[in-house]
Amino acid sequence: MAEPKVKPAKREAGKSKFRLPERVPRPAEENPLRELLREARTQEEALEAGAKPAPSRGRSTPAKKSAGVVEAPAKRPDAPQALTAAPAADSPLYTFAEFSRRWSPILRSGQMGVCRALFEMTYEQGKTECFTSMPKLAAAAGIKERQCYNVVAQLELLGFIERPDIFNTPTQKGTIFRLYMEPRPPAARSERRYHIGGDES
Repeated sequence: MAEPKVKPAKREAGKSKFRLPERVPRPAEENPLRELLREARTQEEALEAGAKPAPSRGRSTPAKKSAGVVEAPAKRPDAPQALTAAPAADSPLYTFAEFSRRWSPILRSGQMGVCRALFEMTYEQGKTECFTSMPKLAAAAGIKERQCYNVVAQLELLGFIERPDIFNTPTQKGTIFRLYMEPRPPAARSERRYHIGGDES
């Protein structure tokens, strides 16, 4: 006598008979760049609200811990409020080795190369800004000109450099660059001016 057929288990809609193994949750990774941008956004919101932002120099943040930032000594009361010229290149707070040690966990090699080239054109020459062109900056940083445009835009977004004036006139063709040893929040950046054909816009 034939054995009775066994009915297959009734399938439920939306349920698969194949089950994938459960994924192990990935540990949360600290992103120093995300923390850096969050700090800048907090300072910008505080400035818009009219409140004085809390100084980040005196407190330790996740971004600073990840980048290995060592707090600078407090300013002396007789120190000038604003710098009219760049500090000496041998100053421990303004050496490129110190800058590289602080920000190499965040900045890529191309970005660090542009910062190094700008450091040599500014702080090593005793100046706070320099006038150069993108092709010359790309050559000094050891990258292609097209890549240099992208890297400069990224460093501007992060607040490490600034281009307050861009010239394209019969007598001047180039850009004024400023390098900051610590990134500046968007609210503290100056507005860019374009000089084209002798006119300022």
